[in-house]
Amino acid sequence: MNAAIDAVLCLLLISAAVVGLVGVDSPSTEEPGRADAVAATLATTTAQVNYSLAPGLEGVRDSGRRLGNRSSAARSGPRTGGADSPELDRTAHGSLAGLLARAATANSGLAGSRITDANGTSTVSEWTPLTRTRIDFRRAVRDAVRARTGARIRIDAIWRPYPGAPVGGTASVGPEPPSTGVHAATLTVPTRADPVSESATTDFDALGAAVANRTVAVLVPPGPARITLRGDDPAAVLVRHRYDRLGAVTNTSLSTPLATEDTTAANARLADALAPRMAADLRNRYDGPTAAAENVSVSSVRIVVRTWDAGEEAR
Repeated sequence: MNAAIDAVLCLLLISAAVVGLVGVDSPSTEEPGRADAVAATLATTTAQVNYSLAPGLEGVRDSGRRLGNRSSAARSGPRTGGADSPELDRTAHGSLAGLLARAATANSGLAGSRITDANGTSTVSEWTPLTRTRIDFRRAVRDAVRARTGARIRIDAIWRPYPGAPVGGTASVGPEPPSTGVHAATLTVPTRADPVSESATTDFDALGAAVANRTVAVLVPPGPARITLRGDDPAAVLVRHRYDRLGAVTNTSLSTPLATEDTTAANARLADALAPRMAADLRNRYDGPTAAAENVSVSSVRIVVRTWDAGEEAR
């Protein structure tokens, strides 16, 4: 049973299951050796990270207290022990690149969203993570990567549905690199989202809807979410909290589908709310839907490795 729960958590608590590496791109620098070597290490080295759900659950409780326990996550439990309960301990295993990709999608957020609190006050948010329920997982991944890659290295895992999209996430390891003498290599890791089909490139509205559907599927995979919501454990509370936050930032009511654990309907409502915004943003950025579709990257996480020599001074 624990193995099954951990399998669901890898899909759900981390938001995007990594199914393999697409490959390493050749960097545009004359001395790329060390950056390439680090990228290869990320792609081929596996690690096991141990983390706790306790910090995330405390964040859910804090959110519930601020909203007078009106959130469905705060109302629904879980019936577990304290912060040191073994029920809150989790383990994730995978390649370093895969773990970084999961951390990036775990840290996803929506920029410029209008949020209405329990008192009816409406504000527009800055770019912030949707939830902070994966803090300890991100810490564990950073520690694992840092232990295996050494000094004078900056690694950025970046997930964006398209360049400049109003939703996305990042995970970074290492200091900011200097302005000169930097070598780079890039690799990509797929998410569970399918690439956008050619039929969705006929107009911006169709493309916006396709990107929105896939974005929501990365943020909350509906199949694993449905299974997890049927439980009465920390994972169920964290998934419900993620839906609560997505509903809040998109001004979407999810109470009816979540009452019956209909995650397909919940995701469809969220995608419907995001689609017009994404269509308008794509229309503003690109001359046509075909050009826009060529820049859609919702189905992958990009990992950029930058290295520099000992003589270079990092900022």
